[in-house]
Amino acid sequence: MPDTGVLALVATGLAVGAVSAVSPVLPVEAYVAAVALARPTPTALAVAVAAGLGQTLGKTALLAATRSAGRSRWTRRLREHARRRATAAGAPGAPSAATTHRARLRARAARLSRAALHHLGGRAGPLVVLLGAALGVPPLLLVTVVAGASPMTYRAFVPACLLGRSVRFCALALLPGLTTGRATG
Repeated sequence: MPDTGVLALVATGLAVGAVSAVSPVLPVEAYVAAVALARPTPTALAVAVAAGLGQTLGKTALLAATRSAGRSRWTRRLREHARRRATAAGAPGAPSAATTHRARLRARAARLSRAALHHLGGRAGPLVVLLGAALGVPPLLLVTVVAGASPMTYRAFVPACLLGRSVRFCALALLPGLTTGRATG
């Protein structure tokens, strides 16, 4: 049975992971690295897995919030307002260079957004989440928000996020032992 100090570190790792999933102010990597430097490797690995679980819980909550925001009445009104403005902007008259440049940028952003939604909703979606979770490329926060707007299921998102985050944090937890040659016990 682990002592209460280890349990407190693991519980704190879970909490820090969940909070840092939605707030960039509290980086969970710093917590995992500090534990890895101060405690034996098995404790650091337990904290790393707990931080991965906390991150997954936080990112899943963010995914759910993104999905519900996309269906809200406020969001529908914003879209309708933007549609009306775009229609009104299409009135006759010569467009300025700045207007056409903005229109090209909007069109490019819309194409990228459609492509991202298509890929995250398809078979490549879990791989994109896994790469974002493990490597940070693309950033997991961005991937989570885009996944919330895509047809990606929770069944696809959660395991990929948990595996990727756990791998990332376990690698971080193992790093001090590998670089200093200290024992893993």
